[in-house]
Amino acid sequence: MKDIIGRRIKEERTRQNLTQEELITKAQLGWERQTLGQIEKGDRELKAWELAKIAKVLHVELPVFFPETTTPAVPLRPVVLWREKPENHERLEAEFISLCKDFKFVETLNSVDSSRFIVLPRKKIDLNTFTYNDAYSLAEEVRGQLGVGDYPATSLVKILEEKYGIKFFFNELGGNGSAAASASEYGLCILISSSEPAWRQHFSIAHELFHIITWDDALIEQIKDDQTLRSLNEKLANAFAAGLLVPTESLRREIRSLAKSNAAGIVSIARQFEVSLEALLWRMASFHIIRRDDVQKALQDPGLRSLDYASRMESQSPYYLSNRFVRLAYLACENGEISRARLAKMLNQSLSALADYLKNFGLAEVSNNEITISNS
Repeated sequence: MKDIIGRRIKEERTRQNLTQEELITKAQLGWERQTLGQIEKGDRELKAWELAKIAKVLHVELPVFFPETTTPAVPLRPVVLWREKPENHERLEAEFISLCKDFKFVETLNSVDSSRFIVLPRKKIDLNTFTYNDAYSLAEEVRGQLGVGDYPATSLVKILEEKYGIKFFFNELGGNGSAAASASEYGLCILISSSEPAWRQHFSIAHELFHIITWDDALIEQIKDDQTLRSLNEKLANAFAAGLLVPTESLRREIRSLAKSNAAGIVSIARQFEVSLEALLWRMASFHIIRRDDVQKALQDPGLRSLDYASRMESQSPYYLSNRFVRLAYLACENGEISRARLAKMLNQSLSALADYLKNFGLAEVSNNEITISNS
């Protein structure tokens, strides 16, 4: 047993480019280097609390170190929940999981302390009793906890990335409103369609946030083979997203500011919250500002749809990119921990296009001898 544990400690330490001294120091074990050497050779027993400290530094679960005859050494494939599965979802899912793993890897290379992130609010729900009003109430509660302000769309991604450590990825998902979320040893991850406009991305992010907040093995089992409950879960996520992005008091204030409730005014409010006209109208219906029957009529009105389309085209903005992932991968490359080719692969860029791509994030490639930092 101790031979296998020692070998797997060495394999994981080497994979993460940590020296024996660095692992000992980070784990605060107080050993000499020779002690870890003996452990890795299988010549010394390891106490449970010592192994727990090593696992924490290496960002792996304890079962990784044990023989496959008791517990699988390779972690189970992360679960991915899709909003709408695109045709090539299996390939996209594999790419998504690979990116989640890469993100975790560059966090490790940059010594990111995951304990600095705030723990995301969690909510256990039962789809047999959880209502749309419950979803709206949860959205108001979470909005206050996140501190995203009166117009959450503009700050949601940055806060979730920087304060809560959620990992964002963007890929071409077919433009059908598809998005996905995953929770695993690689962290909390969200995949968004890169081809959709910003207002739709905002809604997808809030929608997937609901799934992460309510993520629970019992819930996953509940919806796995029940299409009715799965559909209900998606509708509740939509209600949560609308509630999060269009806060109660902010909407009432915007409605009161209208001289009259004309089409142009309603569209302007949708742009203010950076959500779709449909999401806004359903949110207004939840407040009984308009009747639910009138929502469908409004959405079928060609004049209103034309006005909404023109407004959206004028307010197009580039879709969000995971600045944090790009920055961490860039730093790992600049510090010599990964190759330039590995960086290009992580960012899905060719080597020839890499420099220009990094410039979009305000990052420039420099050689190690161009800049000297004095320690004096």
